[in-house]
Amino acid sequence: MIKQHTTHFLIFLAMAFASFISVVMVLARLEYSGRFAYFFLVWNLFLAWMPYWLALAAWNLREKPAYALTFGGLWLLFLPNAPYLITDFIHLYPKHGVPVWYDSLMIFSFALTGLALGLVSLYLMQSVVIRWFGARLSWLFVAGALLLSGFGVYVGRFLRWNSWDLFANPLTLLRDMAHNLLTPEDFIKTAVVTLSLTAVMGFMYGMAHLLPRLEMKRESVKT
Repeated sequence: MIKQHTTHFLIFLAMAFASFISVVMVLARLEYSGRFAYFFLVWNLFLAWMPYWLALAAWNLREKPAYALTFGGLWLLFLPNAPYLITDFIHLYPKHGVPVWYDSLMIFSFALTGLALGLVSLYLMQSVVIRWFGARLSWLFVAGALLLSGFGVYVGRFLRWNSWDLFANPLTLLRDMAHNLLTPEDFIKTAVVTLSLTAVMGFMYGMAHLLPRLEMKRESVKT
């Protein structure tokens, strides 16, 4: 258990350090250009931390299903905020005399950190599901969560809704989503964006699971 907590803490430190570097890059850009462009990335990164904290709460309360389910539901609602940072490349174009390569690295730093936060939170939630229902069902849970997350990113980026709008404007939000799903042209765009993001996140999550096995196999060859 001590080793497990140490691993969680090291992962937290790594993501905190990545977040720090990302924010420093935005501040350095401000110092160079005198413009507050891209400061929205800091807010988006803050939102990307939400699913991590919610998943951590659910994991810590896994022996109390009612509490774990509450935090788990909130986690699923806020999960799209993590991979959402990937789509911030849409804002990339030359401006304020700052080299495009710098802005590219800066956005990539935020996107990579957001993706890591989302996948770590998914790992925590899958651990909870494994404890309750077993490993096989947990992978169905992973597939469903990734698919819903991809759709959530589409809703946020292209329909311009936020996670909390599910509580603030539920009927309008649901009506807008239904329109996109039922209109052929909009449905194609929705499907392409959703499935593309699901595939990217699924690939990265799968690699994260396979790499430790590769390390174990390498060690067994040495012995």
